[in-house]
Amino acid sequence: MRAVVYIALKDLRILGRDRGALFWVLAFPVLFSLFFGAVLRAGQEGSMSPLPVVVVSEARTEAGARLLRALESSQGLQVIVGSLDEARAAVRRAEAIAWLRIHPNFGGGPAQLDSAPITLAIDPSRRTEAAFLEPMISEVAARALAPRAAASPQTQRLVSSAFAEKGAPRSAYQVVLPAAILWGLMGCAAAFAISLVSERTAGTLLRLRAAPVSRTALLGGKALACFLACALDALLLVCLAHFVLAVPIASVTSLLVAVLCACACFSGITLALSVLGRTEQSVAGAGWATLIVMAMLGGAMVPLSLMPEWLQAVSQISPVRWGILALEGATWREFGSTELLKPCAILLSVGIVAFVGGVSWMSKAEA
Repeated sequence: MRAVVYIALKDLRILGRDRGALFWVLAFPVLFSLFFGAVLRAGQEGSMSPLPVVVVSEARTEAGARLLRALESSQGLQVIVGSLDEARAAVRRAEAIAWLRIHPNFGGGPAQLDSAPITLAIDPSRRTEAAFLEPMISEVAARALAPRAAASPQTQRLVSSAFAEKGAPRSAYQVVLPAAILWGLMGCAAAFAISLVSERTAGTLLRLRAAPVSRTALLGGKALACFLACALDALLLVCLAHFVLAVPIASVTSLLVAVLCACACFSGITLALSVLGRTEQSVAGAGWATLIVMAMLGGAMVPLSLMPEWLQAVSQISPVRWGILALEGATWREFGSTELLKPCAILLSVGIVAFVGGVSWMSKAEA
């Protein structure tokens, strides 16, 4: 029994000496709790960021004017007034959650109720937010018809909800595919980061450094291996989705560009993750914790609109957010080359910065 206690105390002392592992064991769970606490608190207190909605007002009635004013004054909505084409483009580019069309017959009386006087078209990938948005719009529209809203049959069929028709995915698998690819790339990054640390602790990297090869070329080869593994992983997922699950691809060329940029990004991140600790255990914990934070901030685990505004601003730094946007743009949002340029440029920039940072840190550690 004494031997068991001594061995346990020895392992605890080793853990205490590894500051990186100690941080991810003790401090990271606190930060993780604070993150989800901020999200849940925003939901409970009603302090979530306003939901961006593009409003197309075609009504020329007093009730239509009241509805537009009520929507603009609603604390839960960020209203952007525009044309129908502008509204559809904003939703397709993921700049708005939905577009709202107020038809000319809004407030025109029961005789004109062949269809609902309001059309709400929702981004198919924002189904969670739609659960908040639909009842909110219905309530505001009913108030706009006051004082006769309670007795009028218009209140029974005010809003006709549907998913945005232009660029909309044809199946649920089409919505899930970008996130699935990103999780695969994160898995490759974590695996190669741990492998790199394993080679460093085993002395393999030291023996390779004895060869007439520069450090940058050596680490570039490691990043290239990760890049190829990421590309193969993404290719397998795309082939499975397209040939087995019948998921259509809007643009093969755009998808290829988006996948290559995402692979380059996470290949660079691999080098940055490998310097987060000195042992395989610490890098494994730190690497996956970092990737999970990226996924949370990027909207792969918690919808961005459910976060408070300050957290939405922080989410801009997550490559997962831009990776999902680029892949969605290539698979079903029908992004043009100009629209695809921004997320792809950000992914490449993050990959380059992470690679250079990882190489510089290793150079300092070996000096």
